[in-house]
Order: sequence, then C-alpha cells, then structure tokens
Amino acid sequence: MADHGIRRPPPPPPTVAGLLADPAASFAIKDVARRWAARDCVDAATDARVLCQVFEAAVDRTFGGAS
Repeated sequence: MADHGIRRPPPPPPTVAGLLADPAASFAIKDVARRWAARDCVDAATDARVLCQVFEAAVDRTFGGAS
C-alpha cells in the first residue's frame, strides 16, 4: 500500500505499565519488569542488554548462528 506522502507519527515508546497490561507479554518478562521498575533505569537497561547478548549467543550456538 502506498503512503501517498502521509506520515504517521511514531508509536509512543514502551512503558512498564504498558508491558504489564499487555496480555501477550509473558509472565516471566512481567515479573522482571515489576522487580526492575524500582531500579535505576540506566542500570536496568544495561543489565537487560547484557542478558539479551547472553541469550542471543545461546541461540546462535543452538541454531548455528541463525539469529
């Protein structure tokens, strides 16, 4: 579908409240979001990036670098 020059505003950034209200979000991620919501947001974001790298590497090892 052509956009005909119409630009839509970007969606709002995600929030903890939005994640907790999302029925599609897993219980595991909701649990982490609840516990980490009170933490310093920079520390939580840094830790989340490290976890993402760890599990992406595990996926690569499991599936031969397919991620």
